[in-house]
Amino acid sequence: MTYQPGIPTGLIDLDVDYQNIQTNFQQLDTQFGIDHIPFSDTSGTVNGFHTSIHFNPISTTATNPPNNNPPVTPAALPGFGQLFSCELNDGISVDQSLYFLTGSGRLIPLTRNLTPAANPNGFTCLPGGLIMQWGLVTGLSGAWPTTPQVLNFATGNIDFTSNCLGVWTTFIGPTSSSSGDISINSISTTSFTWQFSGSSGASYGGFYW
Repeated sequence: MTYQPGIPTGLIDLDVDYQNIQTNFQQLDTQFGIDHIPFSDTSGTVNGFHTSIHFNPISTTATNPPNNNPPVTPAALPGFGQLFSCELNDGISVDQSLYFLTGSGRLIPLTRNLTPAANPNGFTCLPGGLIMQWGLVTGLSGAWPTTPQVLNFATGNIDFTSNCLGVWTTFIGPTSSSSGDISINSISTTSFTWQFSGSSGASYGGFYW
């Protein structure tokens, strides 16, 4: 079945051309039915609703190499927001990502090329493109190290692609009197270095970071 432009022609009576018109309406119904509930659905409650949304990528790694982040974007339209996808090399992988462009040209990344991990040692991405990671360290008992210890993000998480902006820690416990603190000595895109400073950490169960 193929859509026929120029139907009705105006030169043929409708009682002759009606089959071509019906064919065109059927083809329109088929095309609209891609990603939508089709016109021919008779339920009356979901006609025209999306079943899914497919975007043609605005740009690809070939159109803005080599690490096309930010990507080539459509032109901003004052008063209108635009939601679009692109093929993105964001330093994690090459995949499709979702963006929002405001009418005044503000580009907001909505996704990164990673699958968030809701684990005790996990990570996610935030609107704007930031990556947030978290984890915990346990099993230290009373042997809290007072010399620098390296914790690699890649042990249970992923590396940051450009910068790690900060690391914060919170003790687990204590169950009895303890004193001390955790100092962060250095930070990189792949790890941070920490050590315990204090007189006693025996009853702390570990720490979250």
